Amino acid sequence: MEELGYLGQVIVVLLAAVVFVVAFKSLGLGAILGYLAAGAAIGPAGFNFVTDVHAVGALAELGVVFLLFMVGLELPLERIRVTFGRIFALGAAQVVATAAAIAGVALLFGLPGAAAAVIGGGLALSSTAVVIRLLADAGGISSRLGRTAFGVLLVQDIAVGPFLVIAVALGHQAAGQGTGLGEALGLAALKVTVALLAILGLGRIVLRHVFWPVAAVREPEVFAAMTLLVVLCTAIATRLAGLSLGFGAFLAGMLLAETHYRHQVAAVIQPFRALLLGLFFMTVGMSLAPEPIIDGAYVIVPLLAALLLGKAALLAGLARAFKLPWAQALHLGILLAQAGEFAFVLFGAALATGLLAPEVGQLLVVVTGLSMVATPWLARLGRIVERRVERAGLGDVDSIAQDTVTLKDHVVIAGFGRVGQAVADGLTAAGVPFAAADLDPHRVTQARQRGLPVFYGDATEPEVLEALHVERAQTFVVALDDPKAALQAVAMITYIFPELDVFARAQDDEHAAELIRLGAELVVPELAPTGRQLAGSILEARAAKAGE
Repeated sequence: MEELGYLGQVIVVLLAAVVFVVAFKSLGLGAILGYLAAGAAIGPAGFNFVTDVHAVGALAELGVVFLLFMVGLELPLERIRVTFGRIFALGAAQVVATAAAIAGVALLFGLPGAAAAVIGGGLALSSTAVVIRLLADAGGISSRLGRTAFGVLLVQDIAVGPFLVIAVALGHQAAGQGTGLGEALGLAALKVTVALLAILGLGRIVLRHVFWPVAAVREPEVFAAMTLLVVLCTAIATRLAGLSLGFGAFLAGMLLAETHYRHQVAAVIQPFRALLLGLFFMTVGMSLAPEPIIDGAYVIVPLLAALLLGKAALLAGLARAFKLPWAQALHLGILLAQAGEFAFVLFGAALATGLLAPEVGQLLVVVTGLSMVATPWLARLGRIVERRVERAGLGDVDSIAQDTVTLKDHVVIAGFGRVGQAVADGLTAAGVPFAAADLDPHRVTQARQRGLPVFYGDATEPEVLEALHVERAQTFVVALDDPKAALQAVAMITYIFPELDVFARAQDDEHAAELIRLGAELVVPELAPTGRQLAGSILEARAAKAGE
């Protein structure tokens, strides 16, 4: 009967995950919120279908472990050395400054110094599991913002070990037992150094020799078992050294990223990572009891708002000081404003040693959980803020007109995506002047940083066309991604400027025929090397006109 009861809880967990995630995805709210809602519904605070939350939580922690392993698999050691120097410094500055600021506020509210230090350390950390999942789903891990966010999160994960040692040592000191704080930190630093040297030094040699005979057997289940063994052993090694399980898994991923087994390893781990990470989010949902939230709303809401606003502002300011553009600095600050899953670990240790009063600990757990629930909306807000700040710095139509006042016999490019950039590269190489317009502020900002005459605006709007001096242009290139917008642009340009040569990209042959019918002089289907062919055609047309 016990086995049936255990299997019944497993079925409830899986059923809740399927139902809530499908429902939330259908509503456009995302899978993470679906998992959180599922956990809240079946946990002790909901219908109490799952009673042993700690057992589920122990299994769910492996989701974070496999997530960080997959991230490490995409980041070989060489890329870490080249990319993350300044980012690591930013992460360290964020951890120290945020922890100090929050601890200072806690002291102002009358909390003891030891408790304030633990609260500052716990709330300084952000949610690696939630943020990395959101970045991975949006394909933003490899972007500059994604790399910066991951670097900051990695430093925070490294800080979990020292923070945990401090929390336990302070708790023992408060109880009048244990060694001094300095001695405990020194011992922890020694353990960390030995663990890192062993994993990064010996691991690189050992893994290649260990995986070769396993791969030679050509048994997928044996390869999967070996991969899981490496991940878990490395994670346990770093945990014993005072670091987090996830950090050890990340190191294992980096080591395997330098071998030719990385792609098969990624395929083996993916199913485990996705399922266990979903379980992790469900356990977070199970920890959110509605009664304390409702009863303490008058305290929780201001604390939550102060945490999100203060942490976002502090990190944004630090990111700007480290030369990140304002738009991305604000996005980064908002994205990492929440508290993270490792705060639960720190607060749990502080509660176990009596360093935190139970009512304070419960309040912190609720604020931490709610901030993690808010993360998907924070990510959306960050994207909106970044785009608006970038857009504000790109100037208006009058600034476009001033920058293009000397253009004559030039090429106007509508859309500066993949095709538009290829056209611009070909024209630049040939010394032909051009001006381009695009509605994506990221593209415009990157192009302007390269010194290219690319402006924010809709190249089919009359005011923008006037600012780009289309009346003095020789060629108009429609390189828009949207097929319908391309048709509208060609129809309008050929009507207003019938003497202007209009070249366009086409999605397919049918789309090409429609563009030609609307007046485009030359159309290149998408299957062709569009950008190069358009640029070559423009140059040929210009040469022909010059010879007339």
